[in-house]
Amino acid sequence: MAETRPPRFALSGAGKRAWKTYLPLFGPDAYAPGIGTLVAVADDTPERLAAVTARWNVPAFGGDIRPLLDEVRPDVLIVTAPDHVHAEQIRAALSAGVDVLTEKPMTVSAAQAAAVVAAERRSPASLRVAHNMRYLNLHQTVKRLLDQGAIGQPVQAHLAYRLRPGHGRSYFMRWHRRAAASGGLQITKSCHHFDLLNWWLGDRPQEVTGWTRRVHYSPDTPAEDRRIPADADIDDVLAAVIRYSGGAVAHYSLSARSPWEGHTLTVLGTEGELTTRYEVAPPDGTPPAERYAVEVSPLGGAPHTHRIPVESGTHSGADARMIDALLRRATPQRASQAATAVDGAYAVAVGEALTRSAADGTVVAVDELLPGVRTCAHAGPAWATTGKES
Repeated sequence: MAETRPPRFALSGAGKRAWKTYLPLFGPDAYAPGIGTLVAVADDTPERLAAVTARWNVPAFGGDIRPLLDEVRPDVLIVTAPDHVHAEQIRAALSAGVDVLTEKPMTVSAAQAAAVVAAERRSPASLRVAHNMRYLNLHQTVKRLLDQGAIGQPVQAHLAYRLRPGHGRSYFMRWHRRAAASGGLQITKSCHHFDLLNWWLGDRPQEVTGWTRRVHYSPDTPAEDRRIPADADIDDVLAAVIRYSGGAVAHYSLSARSPWEGHTLTVLGTEGELTTRYEVAPPDGTPPAERYAVEVSPLGGAPHTHRIPVESGTHSGADARMIDALLRRATPQRASQAATAVDGAYAVAVGEALTRSAADGTVVAVDELLPGVRTCAHAGPAWATTGKES
């Protein structure tokens, strides 16, 4: 039997996320050896390209991804470029028959997301979205318990996320501050949380009603170092009610300024209740927890607690688990957790539905933002064991 060569990866975007998660996969000091080889890098900033090529002897390309695809012909393109270029780069790679792993959000609009899904259907290649929060061991425990019927059929979910001031403020200092570039927090950040809700509930969002406000970060806000740029046009407080096709309702909120960072989650079902708290960054001076706790309170039965260790590594160990699942031939169980193009599209569409509802006070039908997007199993790429949805 002929030996299969390692996959050849190209990377688009040489910013912080690339340096922390993807570039260290390659070379003699790789933290997850055996993934494959890096064969090219692209970025529109010469200084970033120079920093990469100083350590990895690979060809460098500018922000236009097409010359890289034509000349290098990688097996997989990893997209870590700014959000607003994702759609164009993904579609170019799929058109060239190159598999794609893209950072979230998949796109910054539902129209772009629908176009990406259509492009994947026309292509022999496949797309996966790096919704890494699926891979946090706490979140996987929640998914397992819900799938096992620990509280019966989910009826309501309440997810409240908050950011510490430094993290929240950073979105207003970078390119994310412009809705055209990021979709606002309801897409660039909340797509994580909408994907989790969709995944936990195992259902597609049908309607969204929402409100957004800018409360905490404006050019007049006292600044630690410098003032918020005047062109920032995104909001920092979000709230949404999401109705699912199967009848469940989710209540979601995000505040970009809080004493601690993370979320509280409650899921109410026909047979009980599940609650948990995910703490990314505790208040100053508070020691980090060593274990997460998921409380399950069945109707007519004694409550019980599932304790999960807090792991080390970026995003509390979720990134390493995601890399193993998406860039190796993972077990079918782990590979089935991967976010597909359709999953990525729905996470973006909920964010856009929230934006539209906040603007005009209407209830927004999610599928109307994603014309033609439906799901069915399809053969997947050589570098993964799950199929794309088409």
